[in-house]
Amino acid sequence: MKILLTGIILVCLNSFSGSTFDTITKYFSINNYKWYHYYSIGGTIAILVLLIYLYFFGGIKKNLILNHSSYYLLTIFRGIFFIPVLLIVFLSLKHIPINIFTMLLMTTPFFLLIFAKVILNEKLNIISWISIIIGFCGVLIVLRPNTANLNIFIFLVLFVAVYNAFNFTIVSKYSYIASSYGFTFYQYVPFIIFSYIFFIFDPLIPTFKEIFLFSLSGIIVMISMWAWNAAYHIAGKYSSIISPFFFTQIVWGTLYGRIFFGEKFDSIAFIGIIIIIISGSIAIYNRNK
Repeated sequence: MKILLTGIILVCLNSFSGSTFDTITKYFSINNYKWYHYYSIGGTIAILVLLIYLYFFGGIKKNLILNHSSYYLLTIFRGIFFIPVLLIVFLSLKHIPINIFTMLLMTTPFFLLIFAKVILNEKLNIISWISIIIGFCGVLIVLRPNTANLNIFIFLVLFVAVYNAFNFTIVSKYSYIASSYGFTFYQYVPFIIFSYIFFIFDPLIPTFKEIFLFSLSGIIVMISMWAWNAAYHIAGKYSSIISPFFFTQIVWGTLYGRIFFGEKFDSIAFIGIIIIIISGSIAIYNRNK
């Protein structure tokens, strides 16, 4: 029961911190900040906080020194693929509402099933395939796509959902090669290095407010990544029970969008969200039963 409760708390923490990060990111994006200023400064502070924590409590060698050189290649490979993800997050939040952005991320469980089939060789039964189809029908109900509201960023956010599913599959399959802190560290560092390539050609001397918000955002997204990795490290047989709590991010995304940006969902969109949550939960349960 303790493991189950811890797993649920970690998934909810991931959802809350993820939506909080998206909200701060949208603020800087719509106010025309440069992504490399935002991520490089915030990411550096976040990594320093992680290293200080590991030095005093977790053990740097235990968590960041891997047992085999090939393990570094896999973890850094995940980090390289994380580079376009954070770029998409920053750019897309400037052009689409945060509640729609969050809803699109909720397609992650459906892509997870596909990766489970391709990478883990799991068998998908008819219920899984029906859940996937119904889930994407829910997406169409929310978006009601037409030439007026459909743009490239809608599809780019779906790429983020694909990455999330791929990331979870890799962490699940190779959880023995690194701790949740190790996975988080090597996922985040390549993007910070990439950001500084642009930063050095266009430096910024930030104000105290910018340093605070950049750093807060960097720490929050790192907490979100760690919570996700940690939840599935410890969940084991309870993964089917804790996974549906991932959908609580819709609640936070909707609230943040309404409070800070005046965004609204109509009744038809709400129906689509319910369809996504139900079909996604069925898909997760059916996969893990």
